[in-house]
Amino acid sequence: MNELIAEGVGQRFGRRVLFRRLELAARGGETLAITGSNGSGKSTLVRILAGVQTPTRGRVTLRCGGRDVDDADRPFLTALVAPYLNVYDGFSPRENLEFIARARRLADADRRIEATLERVSLGDRVDDFVGTFSSGMKQRMRFAAALLADPPLVLLDEPTSNLDEAGIRTVDGIIRACTDEGKVVIVATNDADEAAACDRTLCVTDFI
Repeated sequence: MNELIAEGVGQRFGRRVLFRRLELAARGGETLAITGSNGSGKSTLVRILAGVQTPTRGRVTLRCGGRDVDDADRPFLTALVAPYLNVYDGFSPRENLEFIARARRLADADRRIEATLERVSLGDRVDDFVGTFSSGMKQRMRFAAALLADPPLVLLDEPTSNLDEAGIRTVDGIIRACTDEGKVVIVATNDADEAAACDRTLCVTDFI
């Protein structure tokens, strides 16, 4: 069983407090929506959960197979998709993923790359420069980069940003597949329909 737990997490920047004593428990096979107004701290919380930002107080624990993951290892076991994350415009999708595969020392890289690009509907653009892609296609590329290593924790910050209806359907399919595989899936969103599609909802502003 995969599980992500946040205990007493708080974040402030100077005098500005985003949230206090936030509690969260998300289990593999379910989806949790993080909601709140613009500027409420959703993206900050996502980065804290991913282990790439340290909270002012509290702790976050990722548990895989009944064992707690070391905090330093959590980012490597997390798929993070967010509009502020970039891929290399001067590389093709294949080259972007080859770079990630080498950096992560992933086995069976060629098979993973081909399957991942098909999964995000970029199989016909594998050798085109990412710099020629639309904003929606770049968002699909972010999904490919995040999912390549098949991590147990999937954090999606505004995942359908810039996507057309076909892209949204692709994301919905990815989320369903991830939950079927027992992954922890957390979606930070301002979209009421997207939040309603999740199993549970946590509003950041409840912890001010």
